[in-house]
Amino acid sequence: MENHHPKGTLKNRKIILLGAAALLLAAAMTAATVWLWPWFSTLSTPEGQQQLQDWIGGLGLKGWLIMLGLQILQIVVAVIPGEPIEVVMGVLYGAWGGFLTCELGVLAGSLLVFGAVRLLGAPLVRAVFGEDKLKSYAFLQNTQKLELITFILFFIPGTPKDVLTYVAGLTSIRPLRFLFLSSFARIPSILSSTYAGSTLAKGQFAAGFVIFAVVGAISLLGILIHKKLMARINREP
Repeated sequence: MENHHPKGTLKNRKIILLGAAALLLAAAMTAATVWLWPWFSTLSTPEGQQQLQDWIGGLGLKGWLIMLGLQILQIVVAVIPGEPIEVVMGVLYGAWGGFLTCELGVLAGSLLVFGAVRLLGAPLVRAVFGEDKLKSYAFLQNTQKLELITFILFFIPGTPKDVLTYVAGLTSIRPLRFLFLSSFARIPSILSSTYAGSTLAKGQFAAGFVIFAVVGAISLLGILIHKKLMARINREP
């Protein structure tokens, strides 16, 4: 006699498995972040950046691969700050070399995140960011201007781009379109950071300070614009 599993039972098992996988992945990322955080936090200080520069500079190709891996990890583990890594990229490889390395890392990291979310679904995003954050971007699943809004949100300085990378995987946007739009929209932000790093490497501290000040002011403005845009979109029926 054949056993037939009800569709509801199979669906529940799938949800449980996906949820368990999402929790395991989130736990692994959290553990890695906690373990590496004391080191990552030093990247926000000039001393920490100098130590990293001295170490990476002596490793050659291995050093470049390490920095590329850091950029990928920064996209996957959203709490790791991205700008210090981008600045160090500029110090190590110049404005354009650092920019290209960052963009390659963004592409690889975004592809990993997007693929994981497409496979595991909302439980992964919920485990990483919580229910409230997931709900705040729920409008992306219903909007008819998905690609335009995605580009704008990634283009605005100060927006939580790593959150958007996760949430985008829940929408109907095509993977290649998302990778193109998100990577293209990040160009001004990344290039400004790597250029600032390159000026510091050349000893042009005044120019570097001006760039940081301008980027900081633009980022603050971007945060305000993002908050108003999100509030307006979430108020619309």
